Amino acid sequence: MITTTAFPIQLLVLEDDPGLQSFLHTLLQSQGYQSMIQAEGQQGFALLKNHSFDLILLDLGLADMDGIEWLQQLRSWSEVPVIVISARGKEQDKVRALDSGANDYVTKPFSSAELLARVRATLRQQQKTAKPLAFADIKLDPVQRIVTKAGEQVHLTKTEYDILLLLVRHLGSALTHNQILQQVWGEHYQDRPEYIRVHMAQLRQKLEDNPSAPRHLKTEAGVGYRLCE
Repeated sequence: MITTTAFPIQLLVLEDDPGLQSFLHTLLQSQGYQSMIQAEGQQGFALLKNHSFDLILLDLGLADMDGIEWLQQLRSWSEVPVIVISARGKEQDKVRALDSGANDYVTKPFSSAELLARVRATLRQQQKTAKPLAFADIKLDPVQRIVTKAGEQVHLTKTEYDILLLLVRHLGSALTHNQILQQVWGEHYQDRPEYIRVHMAQLRQKLEDNPSAPRHLKTEAGVGYRLCE
């Protein structure tokens, strides 16, 4: 049994074979992981809009699209780690997947022990690179997705957290509405600044000492938003 962080580790599994779906669900559950399983890439994107995942297991032969295409679309707006699990064992398939943004590649058939070892290794690497982030008296832990203000935990929705994390990672830089929309909502969301406006107002209420005159979450008129120290 694994030792988890304060929250169960969440995995998204994109696999269209019912037998393998059942096997993976049982295997991951036995190790304390929580998983959501879908057979179609578009269903996977829909889940990513509303849920936070620590890792994705991706079959290249999805029911509705090619897995490489799905991975390339994902990498245009998300850095969530991906392990490809595929029957395609040729070197060029592995190279193409890794060049498209996969973190690892496991060829079917694989053993339970090998897959779990790859999952643990990828999660360890993610935790090493995900350093706590901070500005003013606000701190973010990108591993546990916890936000604190002056040492007190602040509850943010998934969308609020994703916007804040994006701004923190670009501290001092102005991000356009479309940059935020594509990174948080996905590439199909453009020219909809009202989507962001409501969440920014909520973030200011939760994080700013004076939400009506924000010190940190600044509006760049006609452009987007900027996070300042």
